[in-house]
Order: sequence, then structure tokens, then C-alpha cells
Amino acid sequence: QEVSQNFEVKPDPRLKVDLAVLKANYEKAKEAQKLSRTLQQVNQRLQQTQRALQTIREFSRGQRNQKMMEVMKKLDEVEKRLKDLNDALNPTPPRQGMADRSSGLMSQVNSAVSGLTSAGYEPVTQPAQVKYEKARARLEGFVRQVNEFYEKDVAGLNKLLQEAGFTLLLNYPPIKMD
Repeated sequence: QEVSQNFEVKPDPRLKVDLAVLKANYEKAKEAQKLSRTLQQVNQRLQQTQRALQTIREFSRGQRNQKMMEVMKKLDEVEKRLKDLNDALNPTPPRQGMADRSSGLMSQVNSAVSGLTSAGYEPVTQPAQVKYEKARARLEGFVRQVNEFYEKDVAGLNKLLQEAGFTLLLNYPPIKMD
């Protein structure tokens, strides 16, 4: 037998919870998650670009002409800029083992987001809010740099690749058996 009816969920009377604080924390946590999603999107795009550049380098080895030499020079520049962006996002320590990555943007944003989302039913602390605002401002600046990288550097490389007639699928002549 199935029965259904409406019911009201009430807060635990043992806890003193201010619903306004709870709602404010929820809104701040949603905003912080947007920041986290932006960070992940940037990281994913940079990783995909790195793999694409490696593929271009690998397949361009067989095509040695003046245009491809220009492409390779530009590819070196783009790879250097991409490495700088990746290091700003998540620094690579000079040696193996435990390393301090706290200076990286990814670490700072994740820490700031965690500070806001873990507030629970207590008001978000002022230090957590300040940390979040600083991380947000730093991410905004970084996103501008990444967008500029794609608009100028990657677009320039794409143009050179097109001018050089670079393609991953070459037009091979038919194979003939003797």
C-alpha cells in the first residue's frame, strides 16, 4: 500500500541556525562553485592545447620546408607561453617529492572555494571572504591572459599552419603492387 502526503522539514531544535545565514552561505557556495568550474575549464583547455601542440610537432617532422620552419619557430613560442601559463596555474616543483604548490593559482582558488563552501551554518568568516575575493581577482586576470593567448598566439599559429598547408591527414598516392 502506498501513501503520500505533504510534510514540512524543520531545523534541528538543538542547533541555533539562522536561516538568513544559511541562505547567504548557500548563495556564496554556488558562486564559489562557478569559480571552480571556470578554473577547471581553463585547466582543461590548456591541457588539450598542450596535447595538440605535441601532435603538431610530431606530425610536422616529416614536412621540412621553409613554411614549416616558420611554423616550428612559432610553435616553440606558443609552447613556451603555454608552459608559463601552466606554471602560473599549477607550478611544477624543481624536484620530485613533496612540494609547496600553494603559490599556484589552482591551489589558491581551490583553497578559497573550500573556505566558502565549508562554512556550514556559521557565517562565512571575513578572512575566508577576503581570500575568496583575492583568488577571484587573480583568476579574472589569469583568464584574460589565457584568452589573449588563444586570440593572438594560438590563432597566429593556426594561420601559419594553414598557410603551410599542414594537415594531419596527408594525401598519399595509391600504393601499387609490383
